Amino acid sequence: MQLKEYARLQDIGDYKSIILNEQKLIKESEELDYTKGIITGYLNIVNSLFVLNNNKESLHFLDIAKQKLEKDQDPVLNARLYFFYARNYSVLGLYEQSNKNLNKALQFSANMSNIEERKKREYLIYTWKRKNFMQLQLTDSVFKMERKSLALGAEIELYVAIAERNLDSKKIDSTEYYLNKALQLYKKSTARQQAVVLRTFGKMYVERKDNKKALDYFFRSLELSQKLGLKKVSLETYKEIYETYKSMDEVDHEKEFLEKYTVLNDSLNKAEKSILNSTIEKCLKEKEKDEKKKFHYITIAIILIVITIGIILFSIYKKNNRYKDILIDKKNKDIDVLEKKLDTSYEEVIQLAINGDNLFMVKFKEIYPDFYNSLIKCYPDLNAGDLKFCALVRLNFSNKEIAQYGNMSVRTVESKKYRLRKKIGLPANTDFNKWISDQ
Repeated sequence: MQLKEYARLQDIGDYKSIILNEQKLIKESEELDYTKGIITGYLNIVNSLFVLNNNKESLHFLDIAKQKLEKDQDPVLNARLYFFYARNYSVLGLYEQSNKNLNKALQFSANMSNIEERKKREYLIYTWKRKNFMQLQLTDSVFKMERKSLALGAEIELYVAIAERNLDSKKIDSTEYYLNKALQLYKKSTARQQAVVLRTFGKMYVERKDNKKALDYFFRSLELSQKLGLKKVSLETYKEIYETYKSMDEVDHEKEFLEKYTVLNDSLNKAEKSILNSTIEKCLKEKEKDEKKKFHYITIAIILIVITIGIILFSIYKKNNRYKDILIDKKNKDIDVLEKKLDTSYEEVIQLAINGDNLFMVKFKEIYPDFYNSLIKCYPDLNAGDLKFCALVRLNFSNKEIAQYGNMSVRTVESKKYRLRKKIGLPANTDFNKWISDQ
């Protein structure tokens, strides 16, 4: 019941009500001596405070939850705990510290019994790792996290992130493609995610020199973020608005929103500076504690090695492992090279498909040779148009997208799919798209 009400309020963005509701539930759980309910309540408050940019209070309640969880290895609660620590550290610019906590969260999530909940938690972890790697400018790691997220089922924030990356590279058609993917999930997303989607649409229309339409999206986004008290989302939108007015030479409006941006930015920076100082101090204390513990273990290890006269055995073990590490390192490097090629090739083939480029099928055969060869071997009657249609379906293009980029109607696409089903001999109860994906 506690989680259902929390989810309902989260979907509508009523985080203040969540805090009040969870405070009441914590008291009730304390009266019943129900520890899990108490910790869940604190973690729900932590998340709400984070969304409302109250990082100091969020970290305070995290410390309380951690203390109560000290002897409890519950995977669900611990995965949430370290995930929330990681998010707070990330927005404070402590990206490596954030990734360490995300790794802890990932370890606990691996032991979650509910498979769907585990996948959701892992998806969120990979999403924030991707954000951290972007800030650290580790491009290969960013792509790796994107692949892991896509394997679990893409959500709206990932599509927006890919759209913004394409927007930065001035690939407007690809930007629109991924934003339309995000739009398909719009109604099921949280109010915060909706505000971000609207703002990104606005940025795309700025690039298209359609400032009127861009401002419409920016103000719709701002209305949502202000209503929910999402200060950082509002801050970024203020920046987009005043820059748009600047490009339109509307000086009064430019000054108005520049002032709003400056006031809010100064307020957030002041708060973050205070939190950052206390957080760094805490991290240094934890590091000092870890160093003392490490020194203690090293001392014990040395004594044991001397007593058991294990130096010779250790040398042999180390020699064997060195060779093994060399092989593993080589294998990992080979894998990284292949993964990097795959990322670049996938983006390229999508762009070729969108542009209707004649090289599309050439590139597709390079990336999916097994799929292509299987089709022509098992179904030699398929012509070039049939094979191209199958390729678009294999790349997860919807009927609407195939129609859009192929300059045809949706009805024509459906007819093509029907003729292909008959040519291939698919039973009526077999889903065509799933059949293509399974090949």
